[in-house]
This record gives sequence, structure tokens and C-alpha cells, in this order.
Amino acid sequence: AWIAYLAVYPHQADYFRWAAQFKNQTSVVNGKKAGSDTNLYKLFVEQSYNLLRKGGRCGIITPGGIYADLGAKGLREMLLFEGKVDSLFGLTNERYIFDAVHHAQKFCILVFEKSGVTESFRAAFRINTREAIARDELYEFLNSGKADLRLTTDLIRRLSPDSLSIMEFKNETDVRIAEKMSRFPLLGQPDPASWDVQLTSEFHMTGDSDIFEHGPASSTLPLFEGKMINQFTSQFGQPRYWVRIKLGRKRILGNVTDRGQTLECDHFRLAFRSVASNTNQRTLIATILPPCFFGHSLSAVRVVNAQGQVLPASTQAYLCAVWNSLVVDHLVRSKVTANLSFFYIYQLPIPRLSGQHPSVKPIVERVAKLICTTPQFDDLALQLGLDRHRIKLIASEERARLRAELDGIIANLYGLTQEEFAYILTTFPVVPQEIKDAALAAFREFAPKSIDQQIAALIAAGESATVEFKSSVRWDLRENRLNEPLKYSVIKTVAAFLNSSGGTLLIGVDDERRVVGLKEDYSLFKKSDSRDAFENWLTTQFIEQFGKPASRLYSLTFHEVEGQDICRIEVQPSPSAVYVDEKGGKPVQLYIRTGNASRALDTREIIEYSRHRWPNG
Repeated sequence: AWIAYLAVYPHQADYFRWAAQFKNQTSVVNGKKAGSDTNLYKLFVEQSYNLLRKGGRCGIITPGGIYADLGAKGLREMLLFEGKVDSLFGLTNERYIFDAVHHAQKFCILVFEKSGVTESFRAAFRINTREAIARDELYEFLNSGKADLRLTTDLIRRLSPDSLSIMEFKNETDVRIAEKMSRFPLLGQPDPASWDVQLTSEFHMTGDSDIFEHGPASSTLPLFEGKMINQFTSQFGQPRYWVRIKLGRKRILGNVTDRGQTLECDHFRLAFRSVASNTNQRTLIATILPPCFFGHSLSAVRVVNAQGQVLPASTQAYLCAVWNSLVVDHLVRSKVTANLSFFYIYQLPIPRLSGQHPSVKPIVERVAKLICTTPQFDDLALQLGLDRHRIKLIASEERARLRAELDGIIANLYGLTQEEFAYILTTFPVVPQEIKDAALAAFREFAPKSIDQQIAALIAAGESATVEFKSSVRWDLRENRLNEPLKYSVIKTVAAFLNSSGGTLLIGVDDERRVVGLKEDYSLFKKSDSRDAFENWLTTQFIEQFGKPASRLYSLTFHEVEGQDICRIEVQPSPSAVYVDEKGGKPVQLYIRTGNASRALDTREIIEYSRHRWPNG
């Protein structure tokens, strides 16, 4: 019987893989197939969807992979874009909700409807062992709403555009931090105006072991492994193997003739550990390596411009600091369990600053002091602007101070508030308290003073679902004249933020991220204090449209950037629907955010959206 079963199984697997009714079993991520193995829970979810009538609803318990695994991307596309997810709860079995299931098993309680598309859904996660839900607590957890979050499909697409993986957010603060970080482009997204990264691997510890030697010689380079590095140091462990340069070059070049051309092993390279854990003190561990070879427990980075030219070492040093920051590590830990693959690195939102940005120089200076502590880094130190006489091994107290300052600078770079950064620090239980206290103190020290760095970060990141730029409110800069109806563009954006997840509107910044200021809009007021007149006029427009009670949901502030005034409007989500009336016989409309644009809904869409967005309204 067993042999008969084994003989039939491959044919059953082929059927499930190719049958039209199971078209979402195999996913394509970054152009490669993922999840082609047959998995019963995936089959059950898709068949449940197939059996539903239009408007029918399904509730199902599945393994937690449904919302995170790469192989379930096809199912997530089906649920989010061909149906409406009502609720998704991620739980662990640490307190044995299911007696006969392993305590570490993650599972998901999922409710969805076969109709329309998903704009947002109710979600809650209790994955940490210290927060696991017991059986007698389950009813209250699912029904009280105390732990509920509302996640938008747009946020999921911005954080994981290739996989649509859903992060295990604990609370609204987690979501708000992710929203702020997602304003920056993902590292895997090409940016012609800035720089890109290419991740590389080198030798496999088993497949290439025939060229490894157990001792150094004049014609060898050390073989670096993941356990030899830590954050900002390549001297955490001693090498076990060395590789003869001639043999190593031949293995790297393959069929290409060795003409003495410069290879990457001849240069300083930014690298990170491929083996990681979200329960360790730190998860993303990176440093710059001296000229060497490395094994598969490390991955290296090539930083290039739009033409594919390798950029100066200062960009590597800057990226090393951002990767090693507590802010980025917080995001990584919510996605990674054990292995840090290229996929996860490419999904990180990183501020791709140019060397001229005021924050880059102080970051690079500190990285140089942390890494360039021995003679083998003399050349790198000079490339990073560190004088040769300042290259020295520094005391642990000095290293701790420099790292705390880097954490403070980078947290400000992402536009976080002190409360948000303090929350991030609480998510690192193994990091000593004195390190966290120093990082928070550095955050306060480097918080923007004369210029609002949060504004600069918003402009650098560009428009998104929660950020929009408007060059003016009433003055048409293209036609150089007063254009009163232009104000509705601003009103619609604020209404869309109110009806969605909130957001930030910057007036005085054009679509190309150029600061154009408010001078022309100010000129329309005859008062000596034109800024005050502008604010009063705009506030009146909002009150006329949205009513006075909604005024508590938005705030106007003014900032000087590049010598020009800009207006920042911070908008919170509204507890009820907000409409825009353009007068002149035009219909009253409800706007929402879709991607980085505001869109009016038709009557049917308003009914469906309101049912999910304001279920108690």
C-alpha cells in the first residue's frame, strides 16, 4: 500500500500544480517560482474560495504561512485583489490552544468574502511567547477588539511589493513606524536619481572547499565567514581557512581568462551575515571587509549609480550604519526568523542620500572610526576622510558612544518621534539598558533644531500613500495667475487622508521634490502677516467642507526649508466618512487614497468601502 501511495503521489502533485482551479498554488516572486510544492492548507484555502458564491464568506484556520510565506503569495493576491479579507489573526500555540499541535506552531484565523477587492482589514498578532494567548482567553481576544489593528492593502504593497507578506504588527505604534519608514524606496527598487545595490555571494563552504587551506601564506587571502564579523568589526573571530589568490581568482572568473583584471576581492566590501535570528541581541549584522574572499554565510554589496559604476566607499559606510541601526533592525526582526536572504535585504526601505546630504558626513566619520582601527584599513580610512594619525583602536566606551550617536542620527533621519524611537528600544529585550538609554539620549541630542529634519526626510522620500506634495493652493504656477478652483486639489487630498489612514500634505513643494515656497499664495493676501492670513483662509476652507468637529483631526504648521516657507498639514484618520462638495452643480464625492493619488468612489464603492472602513458607523 505504501509503495502504491508513493507511485500515485507525484501524479496527484502534478494535477494540483497544473489544474486550473488551483492556479494560485505556485507564486512568482522576483521572476522566480516559489512554493511549487504541494501543501494541503494552500489547496484547502483556494478550494474554499472556489466553492463560495459571489458575496459568500469563509472562515478558516490555517498555518501562519498563509500571510507570510513566499509560496503563499498567489493566495494572498487572490484574497486581497479578488476578494475582501475581513479579519486575519496570527497566533502561536505556545499555550496549547490545540493540545496535539507543537507549541511553536503558528496558525492563522482568516475570514474572507468572495467579492470586490480588499482596501483594509482587521488584524491582530500574538506571536511572541510572552504574549501567547491561552484557550480561555481566545474568545475575548477575537471579539473584544482591544488588540485589533486595521491594516491597509496599500501599506502591505509598499512594505512587501514582491511578496505581499504581512508583517506581524503588535500595535498601532508598529504600524505608524512602518508607515513612516515605507516613505523611503525599497532597496531593491531601481532609483535612477540616486544609487542602487547589487548583492553578491562568493564561495560555498562545501562546494568550493577543495581550494581552502588551513594556514596563511604570502600568496593567500583569508576566507571570511559570518561568525568572524559583528557590527562595525571584521575582527570578531579568526579565519579558519585561506585561499590561494590565483586559485580563488580562477574560481571566481570561471571561463573568463585571468588577465590580472581587478576583482571585487581586491577591494573593501560591505558585507552582512546571512545567518541571523530575531531572538538574538541583534539580527542584521554588517561591516566592511578588507580585501579577502568569503563563504556563503556572508553576502557582500556592490553600490552603483544608474550607469552601473561603483560608488565611493563613503556610500558603503553610510549604508553600513543604516543597516546596523536599531531602527532598521526593528523592521528586519518583524520579518526574519532564521536566515537573512537577499530577498529580505532588497525589501528594506532605505533613505538613499547623496554624499552632499548634511547627515551623510557625520555618519561616515563615525563609521570610519569604528571600522578603521588596524593597519589593514589604512586605505579605507583615507577614502573616508580619516587622517592616518587618527587611525587607532578605540576604547569600548568610545565605541558605545559612537554607535549610540549613529542610532540617534538615523532614527531622526527616518522622521521618528522620541516616543516612537523609545518604543523601538523596548523591542530589544536582550540589548543592555545602558545602550538603549544612550541611544535615546543621542536621539534627543541630534533631533532637528534650526531646520525640520522630518520635513527634509519627507521630501527626500517623495510622494506615497501617506505623503503628498502641492506646489500651491490658489496661484497657478504654470499659468502664472490666480486659479481659485485649484484649492479643491488640496481639499480632496486632505479628505482622502481623513477617509483612509491619515497622512501628510506639504504645500510649497512640487512633484519633483523641489521646494517652491508659498510666496505666490501669500501675495494674494493684503495683510502684513500673510502667513497668518493664509492659515486662517485655509482653515476656513476645511471647516466649510468637513465641519468644525473634524478640525481636531488635522493641524497646520509652517516650516522654513531652503529659505522658503512651506505648510505642513498632518491629517489623522476620521471616525466617519468625509465628503467634498465642489459646488457648481458637481456631485458631492468621497475620496480615498489609492497608491500616491486621491480617488473618488462611485456609489457602490462608497457602500462597500464604508462597510469595511467604518463597520460601526
